[in-house]
Amino acid sequence: MYNLNRYQNLNKKLKTLKRVELGFFPTKLYKLENLSKKYQVNLYLKRDDLSGFSTFGGNKIRKLEFLFGDIFNQGAKNIFTFGATQSNHALQTAIACRKYNLNPILYLVDIIGEGMENPKANILLDQILGAEIKVVELKKGENEFDAMERAKEMAQKQAEKISEEKNDYYLIPPGGASAVGTAAFINAYLELKEQEFKQKLNFKNIYHAVGTGGTLAGLSAANAYLEADTKVHGVNVTHRKDDFIKQVAELATEALKTADIDYQVKSSQLIIENNYVGPGYEIPSEKANNTLKLFAEKEGIFLDPVYTAKAAAAMIDHLEKREIEKGSDVLFWHTGGTNALFAEKKLLGSLLDN
Repeated sequence: MYNLNRYQNLNKKLKTLKRVELGFFPTKLYKLENLSKKYQVNLYLKRDDLSGFSTFGGNKIRKLEFLFGDIFNQGAKNIFTFGATQSNHALQTAIACRKYNLNPILYLVDIIGEGMENPKANILLDQILGAEIKVVELKKGENEFDAMERAKEMAQKQAEKISEEKNDYYLIPPGGASAVGTAAFINAYLELKEQEFKQKLNFKNIYHAVGTGGTLAGLSAANAYLEADTKVHGVNVTHRKDDFIKQVAELATEALKTADIDYQVKSSQLIIENNYVGPGYEIPSEKANNTLKLFAEKEGIFLDPVYTAKAAAAMIDHLEKREIEKGSDVLFWHTGGTNALFAEKKLLGSLLDN
């Protein structure tokens, strides 16, 4: 259940935001029949991994539709963004840039010491796209967050150097997690509600992976504003500081403001699962890899070891502990990223064991 009047109001206001066409929306709801029987629930995937428009889709295509609307309003040509060397967001940004004849400049933090001598998976695709790639190596004593802040400073300097005026460049934050980008997942939540209505479903629990927090902020903003009886579980894939949930709540509030909705999202209205990160970001965990194999062997569905497998591991753990009501509708939001299966060995862990 949710507030229908607020749904209609939010839907109307989101339509005023400029966006470009990139993905194939709405993405399909797909039932996992075998896992549904195994766990005695109705388990569905939201197939953002098939979002298009290129072969390599994912949830960031949603954000980029709104972000590129903002880019078009500004008239920028040089598009900077950030991520790890195997960043799905960076790849999707480069893909979108090529569709609209813009210049993609990617600052990629080399967390696992991948380098550029033998590029694989996403960073290879970045090269094929002809994106300008700046690999940022970790300094001694530096973590990925420190390196990312340094990358932003480097990008700002380059942007000012190569651009005649400020409007010539646009900096997209990691994961597209700005207020504008996050608004896309407020819209995605409304898309889901329409599908639920048409298919006579009622998802009580939604699970998805959390990296930079934009997807969680958008889904939770809509969930809170609509007063829905749904639990949106954001599953962390990297170790975060204690104030991360507060930052996500603030981002959710700012995203609603882009649609002229004055509503404060509170930290208490968010659910972040922190027990499934494993050793760290881009470091495989046994639970995640076991879940990845489970989805492949039972359903023929591929997850990735960095994001979706860790998020799905949380959901499977909750199902096995019977923390989810028997017979209820459960959604796993597949955000893509399966290119990581073709990345460095360090990302794959036990998946390479015979």
